[in-house]
Amino acid sequence: MRYDDWDVLLFPKGSKVPLKEFKTNCHVVNDIEFVHTSGSYGLPTMTCFMPGLPTGTPFNISLHSWKAPEVSQYTKNYSEHDELVKFEARVFIDGRLAATASFHQGGVWPQLLCQSFDFTKNGELQDLKFPAFRDEVLRQSYWNPADDLGRIKIVISEGFPRDSLSVPMERVKNIVAFSFQHAPIEILESSGIAWPNPAMWRRGPF
Repeated sequence: MRYDDWDVLLFPKGSKVPLKEFKTNCHVVNDIEFVHTSGSYGLPTMTCFMPGLPTGTPFNISLHSWKAPEVSQYTKNYSEHDELVKFEARVFIDGRLAATASFHQGGVWPQLLCQSFDFTKNGELQDLKFPAFRDEVLRQSYWNPADDLGRIKIVISEGFPRDSLSVPMERVKNIVAFSFQHAPIEILESSGIAWPNPAMWRRGPF
């Protein structure tokens, strides 16, 4: 999915073919992280449906900026030292923080996010693992672009580095969120979300 000059793709590990995206849209949702901040804005959220991978399959996230990211006026007003601004990407799976990465304005693109916070038995960081399909979403009577359940979400923020291991970055503003809602391809096809699907051939006329 792409928003402005930010571009995010998901790949099975070892593959050069990104996962398909269907019904891509953009919404502005309430940014609960900065809800009490004076002058805060809503959070642009890109949403799409995507076919899921088998549970536990390693996957990578490719984050790209088609030109050097620009610091927002909101963050420039926060501090006169905008040359210190860093950008951060956080990965949430079903609402749980799974990985983070930070980069400078002049960073090298694309950035690859492939490791989670979890460790193997050998003490090495684990690959990002594809989550299980949450079939309870099928019983929901509503759809909300801000929901976390059944989503792989990447939130891009800007802020300032801090000399702290626990809080290495002071976030000032969330720029955009990319929310990938995954489901078995059969469900997406039968719902008319993914294509090609059997129903599209029955619509006619030709």
